[in-house]
Amino acid sequence: MSRMIRPPSSVLLLVGREDFAPPTSFGGAPCVATSDCVAVAVRSVDDGPTLAELTDDASRHGLADLVRLGSFEIESEGLLVLRDIYSREYETVGVEAGRVRVDVLGDDDSEPGHVVLVVGGAPQG
Repeated sequence: MSRMIRPPSSVLLLVGREDFAPPTSFGGAPCVATSDCVAVAVRSVDDGPTLAELTDDASRHGLADLVRLGSFEIESEGLLVLRDIYSREYETVGVEAGRVRVDVLGDDDSEPGHVVLVVGGAPQG
């Protein structure tokens, strides 16, 4: 699933629970996570829309052209929701409840205009 969006704060959140704890700072990184939320910094709305994709298909064509921004494991209640900080939902994907891997890819390592969140890969070691 993909869509062109304009998140008003230039931040996208992938949350695994309705009552989630967002990160409090990026600390200079393009994406960060807590136990149940991944936050991704994206381009400013003044610079144009962001193409955001949420997928469980890591073998999808075109992903090799993107930079890995981060890999995380977050806790999910069975549904991951891509939203902005104002709780506007953009995409959802069903997953097994429990810990799920999330790989964040982008076309730029600081303010991507194309972001792909790949969920459900093999757990990290």
